[in-house]
Amino acid sequence: MNRRPTIRDVASAVGVSVTTVSHALNDKGRVDASTRERVRTTASRLGYRPDPTALRLRSGRNGTLALLLPSVEPDIAEDELGALDYYLHLAGAATRAAFAAGHPVLLTPPLETADDLHDLGVDGGIICDPLRSDQRVEFFEKLGLPVVTIERDLGRPELPWVVRADNEGNTRALLDHLATAGAERIALLAPSGGWGWAEETTAAYETWCREHGREPLVEEASMRTQERSGYLAAARVLERERPDAIVSLAERYTNGVLRAATERGLRIPDDVRVAAAVDSHQARDADVTAIDLRPGAQGAAAIQLVLERLAGERRSEPLITTAELRVRSSS
Repeated sequence: MNRRPTIRDVASAVGVSVTTVSHALNDKGRVDASTRERVRTTASRLGYRPDPTALRLRSGRNGTLALLLPSVEPDIAEDELGALDYYLHLAGAATRAAFAAGHPVLLTPPLETADDLHDLGVDGGIICDPLRSDQRVEFFEKLGLPVVTIERDLGRPELPWVVRADNEGNTRALLDHLATAGAERIALLAPSGGWGWAEETTAAYETWCREHGREPLVEEASMRTQERSGYLAAARVLERERPDAIVSLAERYTNGVLRAATERGLRIPDDVRVAAAVDSHQARDADVTAIDLRPGAQGAAAIQLVLERLAGERRSEPLITTAELRVRSSS
């Protein structure tokens, strides 16, 4: 096997010192332009690449970025959030974008303390769907590590390093579609607990209802065991309010809504229209109208932002990604 060229090989070939080569390759020190060009040309010809271990020791960085998904179960083995279609696509796209920029990605277990984060040895991270005043954001800030969130931490509304969907605009587009299709009593199944996207969507729904003279019908459902929670919430609202449309905010509520409607002899969409605020393979398989949040674009954008923070760039406002309403037979 051929020996890997070293910085000393480059220095010898050019006829300069190791220090001069280092300064020329790293844009440091006083090296005249012609020497700098000869060093770089020779390094490229020899196939020289800086030793990553040495770079990490000098910079104090290893290039690894943390990706933190939300969790709702104390036993991570029973937590279904990490297996949701949205997070799988987001994590895959974020990983590809990071790899393309030369950075490894670490999908972390739940973090309890700043020491847990410190022990991972990452340079920065992305927190998906933070709760209000999420302590994980505080862990990064305490360690002086750059962090980006996907969706807003409602306890830190001033933070600009955020990738978010246009939750207000997306909600209006979906409700306008349902109203145009003939729905007059639209119910919303929403989780509580401080999720930024859920509170923003619920607020947009309530505003839309006031503007259109409709009575808001909000039914709370849990983020745990989502399909069962969606089923129970849909059963309650169908028996009490008899809406002619139901919008489910969490990904796996949708199958529960369909089951609750079918068990009551309701036809979809003739008796009740069904729509989802998050598209998924369940929604596609059941031909349910849904908002495609384009999680792949969100994951890639979050990598872009955390790399900008690492580079010392500034930002004044969140990055808002576009979504698309997928109209299907359920509405």
